[in-house]
Amino acid sequence: MKYKDFEKVMSQKRMNRYLTACNGDTRKAMTLYRYNLQLSQEVFTIISCFEVALRNAIDTQITSVLGAEWLKNSVMQGGIFTSRNTLKSYDIIMHAYNKLLSNGSYSHSKLLAEMEFGV
Repeated sequence: MKYKDFEKVMSQKRMNRYLTACNGDTRKAMTLYRYNLQLSQEVFTIISCFEVALRNAIDTQITSVLGAEWLKNSVMQGGIFTSRNTLKSYDIIMHAYNKLLSNGSYSHSKLLAEMEFGV
């Protein structure tokens, strides 16, 4: 692929940093961009696995204290995420809970899997 076509797809602004790093060598800039994509994929895989492991470890600890349905109960009246300070978490959990409930596939593990890392 010609650099100009590559740049048109990826954007000049995005490619400028690669061009600069490669002293204007367009072939090297495209190669560097591809290496960056490969590295990003590898890092994303590691982060995804860490996220699942962390979420499961947190779930194990909280389940031992609050019970097997702690996540669902957290958004029910009087739950730990029903205060004004935790509205974003409440919305994320409730949205996922309602989605699973409406398609008849609710389970605690499915609800847990729907959680974003920020919750």
